[in-house]
Amino acid sequence: MPIVEDQARFLRCIGEPTRLQILKLLAESERCVGELTSVLNKEQSLISHHLRALKECNIVKERQEAQKVYYKLTDARLARLIINCEALMKELLLCESQEVNYERKGNQGSGEGEIRSDS
Repeated sequence: MPIVEDQARFLRCIGEPTRLQILKLLAESERCVGELTSVLNKEQSLISHHLRALKECNIVKERQEAQKVYYKLTDARLARLIINCEALMKELLLCESQEVNYERKGNQGSGEGEIRSDS
């Protein structure tokens, strides 16, 4: 698989809001599922589903200690990515909460036209 497809898969994986919340918490420290469900106020099955997706992309790894399974980021650079992304969002006002319509107006067959915002 070409690297650009891997990058797109990675960004789709971390781009889901609940997964992003999980990653922000794991950027701070290792956590068990119970802690994540408590802090995020979500069902354990939902958190486990998202952790499984993050594991499949090698973004998080787990370790078992007695009855608890703890999750952490596979690399410290992922924590920096999450932290830097949030800082960029705030500083540059990226994707502020407005709906943007990415349809082209104008000559649709030629690929010409402009992207317009519906707000």
